[in-house]
Amino acid sequence: MAAKKLGGDLGELLALDLDSLTIDEIDIIETVTDAPLDDLRKPGTRRAPMLRAMAVVLKRRTDPNFSIEDAGKLRIQLKPSKAKPDPTAPSA
Repeated sequence: MAAKKLGGDLGELLALDLDSLTIDEIDIIETVTDAPLDDLRKPGTRRAPMLRAMAVVLKRRTDPNFSIEDAGKLRIQLKPSKAKPDPTAPSA
């Protein structure tokens, strides 16, 4: 059985403008995260469900068959901050 292509490589950028969400997309995010959209910005809130939900919303815009399980297979790359290091901070 052939592997399912998830539609993108690690260079693909998924960007979400909250003002562009439809009511259905907000419902998907709240269903996947099991929390109101407003709760997702609270400190201490788990981020993985939010990332999964947002990936589902974005990918379904071009692939209606993209599943919640597919979203879990996407890779994310966290880039280091471009801010200059604090010269007063202790060095490691």
